[in-house]
Amino acid sequence: MTKVIKFHFLASTIFLISCFIIQVFFNAYNALHWVNVVLFLGILISTVIHPLYGIGILVFLLPFTAGVFPQTQALFNIAIPMADILSLDCVIGVLFGLFLLYVFTKRLKIDRNTDRDQARILEFLLIAFHLVIIITVAIAISRNLYQSVSPYSVKGFFYNLANIRYLSFHDDYFPLRDLVIFTAAITLSIRLLILIRTPSQLKQSLLIPLAIATTIILGYALWSKLTGLGYNRDGVALGVNSFLPDIHAYGGFALAAVMGGLYYLSSTNVLIKWIAGAFSLLAVAGVVVSASRFAIVMLGIVVISYLFFVFRNKNRGKLTTVVLSFILVLGTAYLSIHWDNRGLFSRLYSVLQSQSFEDFNTALSQRPEIFRSNLLMYSHYPIVGLGKGIFYRQSSIAEFSQSDFFATYNGENAHNYFLQILVEMGLVGLVIFCSLFLYQGLYLRNRHTGIITILILGLFSGNIYGHSLLIPNLLFLLFILLGASNVNEQQEKSIAPIIRLIPLPKAWRYFLIAMTTAIVVGAIYEVKTSYGKLPFQSHFFCYKPAEYSDRQTSGLFEETYTVTGNYLMLNYIVHHADAQRRPLTIDFNLEQQGQTIYYYQRLINSPGEYQESLDISQLKTGSNISLQIKLSRCFTPINLGVSLDKRPLGIQLNKVLQDSR
Repeated sequence: MTKVIKFHFLASTIFLISCFIIQVFFNAYNALHWVNVVLFLGILISTVIHPLYGIGILVFLLPFTAGVFPQTQALFNIAIPMADILSLDCVIGVLFGLFLLYVFTKRLKIDRNTDRDQARILEFLLIAFHLVIIITVAIAISRNLYQSVSPYSVKGFFYNLANIRYLSFHDDYFPLRDLVIFTAAITLSIRLLILIRTPSQLKQSLLIPLAIATTIILGYALWSKLTGLGYNRDGVALGVNSFLPDIHAYGGFALAAVMGGLYYLSSTNVLIKWIAGAFSLLAVAGVVVSASRFAIVMLGIVVISYLFFVFRNKNRGKLTTVVLSFILVLGTAYLSIHWDNRGLFSRLYSVLQSQSFEDFNTALSQRPEIFRSNLLMYSHYPIVGLGKGIFYRQSSIAEFSQSDFFATYNGENAHNYFLQILVEMGLVGLVIFCSLFLYQGLYLRNRHTGIITILILGLFSGNIYGHSLLIPNLLFLLFILLGASNVNEQQEKSIAPIIRLIPLPKAWRYFLIAMTTAIVVGAIYEVKTSYGKLPFQSHFFCYKPAEYSDRQTSGLFEETYTVTGNYLMLNYIVHHADAQRRPLTIDFNLEQQGQTIYYYQRLINSPGEYQESLDISQLKTGSNISLQIKLSRCFTPINLGVSLDKRPLGIQLNKVLQDSR
């Protein structure tokens, strides 16, 4: 296992730093985003000086990376050019610093002295999850290319890898974005299992920086609500998002802060208790001003549940805790009523008054329809799912999602992170993902890491009805919390194993081997038979008829013309850059009243300009004919590394003319 851990760290870090270099210096816009480079170098240098310094700076910066520049532009009218996924550059900076320390100074220990450490199983689960990510990303890209009838290209792969920050949800290689992000998150999480081992390291490198950053974010949200200043995507009258992209992501983050504050509210230290009370009240206000209805409902549940817990508990200092808890309850109720800008209470009432599924669905913001659609899509590919990173794209297909919501918005997310994992990665992916955090809560939680478990639950609670973990900086924060769970006051060498491997009877071993084999065979069959089945069919993308303003068509062109001449003359350009290596065919078909009256197929061996003359002399003047042009495959420029044009193209149809009779 030690060799596997070493290989994983070295291979993943080399992959990530290579991605950073080509994305910064070899992107399609030839733009050097200095903000990304400066942050990367700053965290790299801090990590080389002392790893825990770098991690502390990373934890402090992460919550701001998704929204700091829209706020600076709104406040100071300063537009700072930067590439997307700024948090990724920060994480790569830490990992590269750890890599340099290991390779050149040997100051960094990359493995343990013993295989009996209870975190060893968590390392195994993280690597297993990473392997499933890699496999499902490969499946997703393969299925996308099949839909687009676009051949695989090594040049296109690296071109997309260099430009993942410019890819959109419907692009064939968009899953590469998830591959890079999860590789960084998982690799860092495994490193932290070794680096953060004592309570003081946990506080200095994680809890204190995160508490300071959270206080700033919550305070800024309250200030923005009161003054109306700053960037708020939906308008300050509706709700504020502080340094997060939207009100739901911010509301979920603030809810996790409330739970963290409540955890320390039961401390026996009076000073910590009052600080926790003040922080919790600030976080409560932060949740309310977000106007995220589900976050506010969860806030009420959390605070009332905590008050019930306090009354059941018999610790010292209970009176102070009860008083602070009542203040939080009253503060939650008052602020929720005072700033009920999105009709929370009327919406809850309408839920109780629902007479039909449509009423219930509307009252709950289409969540029942969305969740039903999620399970329907999952049922098609239950073992390894659709493929990581293609939920948006496939949910846009109404025949597949069976959802008006998804069809109207041309695809959306699952609005529940666990369901999104289930649909994209199947039961295998969801089981391993949940196992990571169940193992943390059951076997790595102690009096020092209890706060880690609470914060993880806080982040998860914001993703039951939402999707904030789709935002990279919050996903990184989740895996950092997971990696910081291996804390114990004793020295590592004296840690007694919590889990002892019990030899299984031979019958059980055979059963597990048989079950694993069945899952692997079933997954292979599921993937192999998916091509050509719903939704992985070419008529949804390549052969979806389209004609663009620059006269480009999709892989299928259809149009009706009135007969006025003897010949239908076409002038078109084939742009397929790979036509010499992969000859393509073009089918020209003329139909009248559903009958084929002319068919011609042309073989194209090189890109260039071509003409066709289709004989219609036998047709009656004034009658209508349907012209269909279908190519054997589409040309998606970005997939071949030609340009950032993401359209699945056919031909450039310059002219369609008829001579005179």
